[in-house]
Amino acid sequence: MARLALLSSRFDPMLKTAESLLKMEYTGGAASKNLIVFLPGIGDLAEDFERSGFIADLRRHGITADAIAVDAHYGYYASRAIHARIAEDVVDAAQEAGYERIWLAGISLGGFGASSFAALTSSRLSGLLLLAPYLGGGDLVNEIATAGGLGQWEPGLVQTGDYPRAVWAWLKENYAQQQSPMPIYLGYGTNDMFAGANALLADVLPTSQVYSISGGHDWRTWKKLWPQMLAGCKTMLETAHPAASSSPVSGNIA
Repeated sequence: MARLALLSSRFDPMLKTAESLLKMEYTGGAASKNLIVFLPGIGDLAEDFERSGFIADLRRHGITADAIAVDAHYGYYASRAIHARIAEDVVDAAQEAGYERIWLAGISLGGFGASSFAALTSSRLSGLLLLAPYLGGGDLVNEIATAGGLGQWEPGLVQTGDYPRAVWAWLKENYAQQQSPMPIYLGYGTNDMFAGANALLADVLPTSQVYSISGGHDWRTWKKLWPQMLAGCKTMLETAHPAASSSPVSGNIA
């Protein structure tokens, strides 16, 4: 994915970063202590969530949590700034504003940003909503599949900066051992280019938290999955355990 971004002039603006993440804010109409943070995929924009009906779907399902969509584009990943920006511009700011429960909702590369941030500091979050998340390259995914799945796979020594392996190691330690620190809801299309990796993650999640339909890696599929996920996680979104820790993030992404 990084190679695609670097080769295409369409992604030139995606390499420019601001000192802090730009945000689009959506209130739930009440003094909510819950916040959902949307992280876009590569080549997508923060406003694509509203344009695709994701915010309207929240209200349609009676979810009163506030929401923000952040301009966390590929440039923040390329510059290794994404985790610090999520920590400072999103989580710190949300806690200072009085939010007690923070969920990260990520699509594609945004799903990787959400899950890798959680792997670094899960105590600061209440849960993850992942749509077709990128979870590392084919070699790593094949390594896990060949081992027989996440439960049998051994991550070995995780090198500094190897965030895909670190994410899977965190998932193995917590979710494959049925000791999940937070709920993860997963949705993906069965024809998605990341379906193999997503299926490996699905294997260690409760079936009630996994949603898959026929479809590819596109908004058409995600727009169908999102309402299904909301119907299943509505109660958790409103009442999940608070993310009370303000521990600093100790790493960043390559």
